Amino acid sequence: MHEWTGLSRGRALAVTTARDPREFPVGLFHRDPVPPPNVGPGAFMWFADDAEAADFMVEVVPRLLLDPDSWPDFDELVASTREVVQGVPAGSIGPMDALRELGPYWASRAHFVWWGTFDEFPGGATDFGRLVRLQYLEHIDAPDGERDLADDEIDAFIHFMRVYPD
Repeated sequence: MHEWTGLSRGRALAVTTARDPREFPVGLFHRDPVPPPNVGPGAFMWFADDAEAADFMVEVVPRLLLDPDSWPDFDELVASTREVVQGVPAGSIGPMDALRELGPYWASRAHFVWWGTFDEFPGGATDFGRLVRLQYLEHIDAPDGERDLADDEIDAFIHFMRVYPD
């Protein structure tokens, strides 16, 4: 059982978004699919490992984002999501590949942007990690432009991630 098991959808989301990614290093970033693409509200959610993230994607996310009574294919969507995301902790598919595979199933219902680890942000080279880090540096008016984050900046960066992309 996870800390969020049995909680309401909103409370489960609140638990995962409030976690410290240094203690819960596996993250998901979801953005609402509002036009124009990739500018809707979003949230980072943090987990102990890929298995917990996969469980959350199956047990909470569909009911968080959709009303089961309003979607005739809701059960099929949950089953498809389960089939894809369980491959991540099993090692048969990478996290970002899983999100790409989920795209057609979720279409206009949700946009899953990122599944990875916190270490991609302070100094990692992934596209999304670099993007968020650069936006943070711009937010704090860092004069030295693109660079890795210093250890004494991590607390402020985590706070920035909690309100990202507001």
